[in-house]
This record gives sequence, C-alpha cells and structure tokens, in this order.
Amino acid sequence: MKKKTILWITIPLLLVGFVIVNWNYISQSIEWKMNWGFDAPRPSKIETIFNTRYGFPNEGQTFHILKYWSIEKKLKENNGWIPIDEESFDTVSSHLKKFQKDAASMNKDTQNLTVLFQENPVTYDNNDKYFYKLEEDNSYILAISNAKEQKLFVMQCIQ
Repeated sequence: MKKKTILWITIPLLLVGFVIVNWNYISQSIEWKMNWGFDAPRPSKIETIFNTRYGFPNEGQTFHILKYWSIEKKLKENNGWIPIDEESFDTVSSHLKKFQKDAASMNKDTQNLTVLFQENPVTYDNNDKYFYKLEEDNSYILAISNAKEQKLFVMQCIQ
C-alpha cells in the first residue's frame, strides 16, 4: 500500500516538475507551431536574449538561442529548413540585418539591443540551415541553425 501511495505522489510531482522546468520551451514551441508552422526540436537549454512582446499576441520582437547536444540530425529539409549555401548566404544575411534594423526601429532602447546583438552574435556558415516565413502583415520568423556550435537562433517580429 505504501508503494502505491508513493507512486501516486511521485509521478504527478515529476510531471509538474518537467512542465515547470521546460515551460519556456513548451510555450514558445506551441506559439511557433501555431503561428508559423515551425517546429524546433527540444533543446538542452533555451536563452531569451530579449523579448519586447509582453503577452500574446502583442507586437514586438523576440530573440531566443536554443542550445543542443546535436542539432543537425533533428532538422529536416521537408519541414521548411533550407540549406545555407553560396546562393542563399546573402539572403540569410539580409533577413538577419532586417530583423536587427526592425528591432532597433521599434524599440526605444536601441543602444541596449545593439549591445545584446554584439554579445550574442548570430553565427552561421555554408552547410548550416535556416527557416524563414513572412506573413501578409509583414510579421516574420527567422531561425538559423549552427551545427558547429549546436545552436538554433530564433528571431520573431510581430507587427
């Protein structure tokens, strides 16, 4: 009888603990899937670099860095991921510059954002992958995977 009681207490506590520990990823993952059709594999760590959106569905930008043990195996081209090569490298660079410019123009504290971008540079090379989707209202998401650093940079701009 004691074993059953311990199990009935332990299992719900573990589930609640899992949700609490992973809440940032779970909430972001649901939003990305619903709004963009974008799936991000579960990371070992997620960092929110900045978030100028206070509540859903407010306008603003978010910038997250997801860290992985091994990301490359988890991203599939048929899920919207596009390989970065010589032809697409400039496209990715222009999307990134547009996000940085939009973030600076829509926020009062642009100096702080500039520092955040310098302290958390978005890096990528040929053979990495990216995901980009633009909506009719000019809202967009840009995600760039860096296989060498095992990171996924996810930037959203909601307008």
